[in-house]
Amino acid sequence: MKKLIKIMVICLLVLIFVFVFVLFVKVQTTKTIYEKRVTNYLNEQGYEKKEIKSVEGEWGVKLPQVYTVVVFKDEPFVKYIYYAHDGVVQVDYILSEELKKSGIDSYKLKHYVPYE
Repeated sequence: MKKLIKIMVICLLVLIFVFVFVLFVKVQTTKTIYEKRVTNYLNEQGYEKKEIKSVEGEWGVKLPQVYTVVVFKDEPFVKYIYYAHDGVVQVDYILSEELKKSGIDSYKLKHYVPYE
């Protein structure tokens, strides 16, 4: 009887490990796909690779859980948030604390595209 319980516990632990591993791989793959979608979208909008500092997929706690953060070289203190689920759309931006204190508004941001 003890041997059966031991086997069941080992099987359960293996299943949990496999589930966590598959979930991790799925999230990483989704982030990479969304990064590519946003990069292609930015290229279609006329941006060149040299204008973009970074494009990174992120996993968040709110829905949708996967989004992409873009930082442009000429605005390194602004993070633009893009969703790339059905199509690519810029939905928000995050200002650094320095810019928040300076009182900058969205009209002065070079790459802000209001969501319609």
